[in-house]
Amino acid sequence: MSNNNPGCLGIFFKFIGKSPKENVKEETKLPYAMRDDFLSNAELSFYKVLQQYIGNRAIICPKVSLQDIFFVHASNQSERSTYNNKISRKHVDFLLCSTDTVKPFCGIELDDRSHQRADRIERDKFVEEVFEIANLRLVRFQNKKAYSFAELQEKLDSVLEDVDRIESKHSQEVTTDSNNGSVPQCKKCGVPMVKREAKKGDYKGQEFYGCPNFPKCREVVYIS
Repeated sequence: MSNNNPGCLGIFFKFIGKSPKENVKEETKLPYAMRDDFLSNAELSFYKVLQQYIGNRAIICPKVSLQDIFFVHASNQSERSTYNNKISRKHVDFLLCSTDTVKPFCGIELDDRSHQRADRIERDKFVEEVFEIANLRLVRFQNKKAYSFAELQEKLDSVLEDVDRIESKHSQEVTTDSNNGSVPQCKKCGVPMVKREAKKGDYKGQEFYGCPNFPKCREVVYIS
């Protein structure tokens, strides 16, 4: 078709008073903006005192989704979806993590007046059960304008002491199996483990049992 011959489509656009280029939709601008209230005044006040108290002993992560902390190890797809939905829209106000591995060791919740409502009481009970079954500590503070160093010491000193003791113990422990023919169960997930071989590191070439939920679960049992 020559440039001088507009064709049927060109005649149609000319008839309705538009050019073909004008018919192309303009790109829609996404309706997002950054929130100025990522942390409330009370949360920011708590964070500043928590930062002073923690120092370099832990990493502080604010507003972490429970789905980023926990996973569902049920084998049934329907059951996994059900329990994932229960935690998908819930978060913990602060999460303390190891400075070496960034592995969580304690969640912190600030409870305001809304936590006195029946639905929030039920929600809090569920969250506490999730933390308990996953062997993760959860500490609660009242939501208020200001916090003292002593308040945090009272509730968190024992948490940090336990973490130091447990991490020191784990660094010296290697779980082994006598290779009696039975497949061990994952201590965390309660499912049969899978035999694998280490490809690198100190245990290169050595067989071990690993959790089938790896990398979400890194439990291993080395075969002696």
